[in-house]
Amino acid sequence: MKQQIRIAARDSLCNSITGIAIFVCLAMPAYAQSAGWLQGGSNLIDPTQLPPAMVGVLGALGGRMMTADKAQVAIAGSITDSSGTRAAQIIVQAPGYLSYREGQGRAITFDGTQFKTKGGAPSADDERIMESLLAHFPDTVLLQFATGGGWRRVGSHFRTDSGKSANYTGPYWTLYAFSPSDRPGLTRGQALQQEIFIAVDDQTGLISEVRMAVNTGPKQVTVTETQFNNWVQQAGQWFPGQIVRLENGKQVLSFQTQQSAVGTSSPAAVFQP
Repeated sequence: MKQQIRIAARDSLCNSITGIAIFVCLAMPAYAQSAGWLQGGSNLIDPTQLPPAMVGVLGALGGRMMTADKAQVAIAGSITDSSGTRAAQIIVQAPGYLSYREGQGRAITFDGTQFKTKGGAPSADDERIMESLLAHFPDTVLLQFATGGGWRRVGSHFRTDSGKSANYTGPYWTLYAFSPSDRPGLTRGQALQQEIFIAVDDQTGLISEVRMAVNTGPKQVTVTETQFNNWVQQAGQWFPGQIVRLENGKQVLSFQTQQSAVGTSSPAAVFQP
């Protein structure tokens, strides 16, 4: 049956978002507690820590984060936002280290316990990067699933248009709702502590989008989408060629990948601003 994309807010608010083809009608699941970044104190992902659907995503990516020689994902490219275009690099490393850098200047890092920036408290632009380029990155999503938490399969064969296209041929998505475990040092509702919706492409098995719906007032919902487009394969691994962030349908950030690699872990100092 043809379906539109459906996503949920925490308070089960049911509102359509004009022009975005989204409905907010599903309560988020309760989440479990987990003391560590990965269950059992592991430094790598054990597929048994993941729901079967996410094991499929892990395999589609190339099976990384499971062995020491594939513990880190690094992509270099360019970011474009309201400040213009400049070179940038993203690193995601098991068991849960994150880094975003613009040369020797701007830096946003997560050392396993908290986000840090060179400038102190993160700005609104920093928070967009923390969410879309770090917390919502496909490998980070898998690391979050591996901590435990609540998840739900919303359904499959969702389509990305309004449901009115007579000759729609795809893509089709399977949609999952996820609420991560509470972890010390992180605030609920901020990056790595957000209730998200994950759209997995039915054909490729790769993550196409991560979405959030936040109730911002009476009958008002803010919808944020992080889109992962133009996937490319290198040495048996798949990487997003483009990452785009939309806020209520308006593009506010994009990242264009130029180089990508999987390798061994970097020292902990790399994940300090």
